[in-house]
Amino acid sequence: MLASPSAAAAGEYRPAIDGLRAVAVLAVVLFHLERRWLPGGFVGVDIFFVVSGYLITSVILRDCDRNRFSFGRFYQRRIARLLAAFVAVAVATLIGAYFIYSPQDFAATGATLAAAAASIANLKFMLQGNYFALSPDAQPFLHCWSLSVEEQFYLLFPAAFFMLYRKANPYRIHVLTGLFVLSLLSSIVLTQVRPEWAFYLLPSRACELFAGSILATLPGRSMTYTKLPAAIQIAGLALIGISFWVISEGFRFPGYVAMLPVVGTACLLLPCGKAEGLAERILSSHALVLIGRMSYSIYLCHWPVFSLVDYKFYWQPPLVRLALKIVVGGIASAGCFALIEKPGRIFLNHPGRRGLAFAALACSLVILIPLGIVVRNANYVNADLRAIRKGGLHFNGTGRNGSMVLMGDSNGSMYGKMATELARERDFRLDVISVEAGDPLPRSTGRNSPLWLESIAVVKREKPDFLVLVCNWEKLREDPDRLSLALQELKPYVRFVFLITQPPVLPEIASREGIRSGNRPPFREDPEEHAIRMELNERVKRLQRDNVTVVDIEPLFSRDSGEVRFVDDRRKQLYQDRDHLSTAGANLVKADLIQAISSRGR
Repeated sequence: MLASPSAAAAGEYRPAIDGLRAVAVLAVVLFHLERRWLPGGFVGVDIFFVVSGYLITSVILRDCDRNRFSFGRFYQRRIARLLAAFVAVAVATLIGAYFIYSPQDFAATGATLAAAAASIANLKFMLQGNYFALSPDAQPFLHCWSLSVEEQFYLLFPAAFFMLYRKANPYRIHVLTGLFVLSLLSSIVLTQVRPEWAFYLLPSRACELFAGSILATLPGRSMTYTKLPAAIQIAGLALIGISFWVISEGFRFPGYVAMLPVVGTACLLLPCGKAEGLAERILSSHALVLIGRMSYSIYLCHWPVFSLVDYKFYWQPPLVRLALKIVVGGIASAGCFALIEKPGRIFLNHPGRRGLAFAALACSLVILIPLGIVVRNANYVNADLRAIRKGGLHFNGTGRNGSMVLMGDSNGSMYGKMATELARERDFRLDVISVEAGDPLPRSTGRNSPLWLESIAVVKREKPDFLVLVCNWEKLREDPDRLSLALQELKPYVRFVFLITQPPVLPEIASREGIRSGNRPPFREDPEEHAIRMELNERVKRLQRDNVTVVDIEPLFSRDSGEVRFVDDRRKQLYQDRDHLSTAGANLVKADLIQAISSRGR
């Protein structure tokens, strides 16, 4: 998004297109500042998709008409336009996240950086869930989903359009219209059955880009003004304005609803009436044109700044956070545009530096993608079945004081980073075979899960001195014998087993978002959830025996008053979500686990 070719590159410069970009980016920024201010501000993305399709097609068509189209030159322009600012903002965001985020959220930042650098951020977020439901302050690259959609379009469209121009030029509008219709139909259908897919995928979003492409290929497509009535552009402004106020998160989007801003943008892209028309004059104002030229930097910078400010200062009053977002975001955007985007574009766009531009792209991919993966793996330790078949994730392989295995589901993985630190401190060899959303316990009836079968195979092979087994003990509600069956089967292969009880569950309002909305401690567990959890923890504690030790963490997170500890003494958040501990929370457990291990003669 915001990565369209400049209007000047498409032919005669038209300031109103930069003004239209400004309207779009300001709408997105206002929506992200406070959703109630502009409920439909997120449709600024759709405006940009139409503008991008219009300008990208205009550039290709102009070069084809002049018989000088070059894929190398086309992609050099894209690299020059996008790369320098993206790399700078990505690195700055990663540095900020290192100092501000919890290790788990820093790990997620690394994963999304890798996806954004590879232009597949939209696919990653599609698999995570609803755009409006994701925890916004812990996703500083969330806005990159739209960049990925456009970059995927840039990879596919130029070659397709070039072939269309060469082989079926008289039918290009018909073909583009057919593609538009197919994409729109897929968007409408997917919005009803798989709304996340419709929101994030290129096939369902391509209709917006194709709308701009169709406009660019219309007869008489010149930027000069036509005899079409200027009222068309006024109607376009009105449609966009209505979109901002009528569309909201509650709508099934995009689907047919997205056609409201798309049609409005198309009306404004048509060169109607005279240059002095009201809509044209509004969009060509100096302030809007300047913001439009800066729109890519503004878009890149604003969301990471907003996320990091909300995460770090969630206890502060709204006005403090708002001021910080505006000031820091404004300075970052202006600096990025003036110092990085603009000079980077000029430097890399020089015809004699095409090889350098492609080399810069290759270097950025070689550095950013592995960097993101390393950050993810170093800060969130979670296996999968493929890794477990190879023996799990291995740490401190030269440890001389025995071996340890961490086994479980997401409740086990939340101790992963703490376990790696413990293994280094005690010089243990560590294998991690915990898998989030997994089922690591056997069943008393029916077929056992693949995770249990693979996990027990690792334990039989490794014969560890210590096995730390942690689960969401809700798994014992319907089948209470599962844990005792697991311990019975594990016993011949493990010297000592350590079970960790389930921590208290936070109420829904106990989150950074809840606190920003005005909620404050003390936070107390729901009485019904508390009763169930305590009963399950008692079942676990009753299984303590000679080689099984239960580490009861209730006193660490629940005060005598019934209050659940939300932060530690340094105001670090102890929970990652309602029922999973953060790394700070897991570190509170480490001393008790070390004591339990030491009591077994180590």
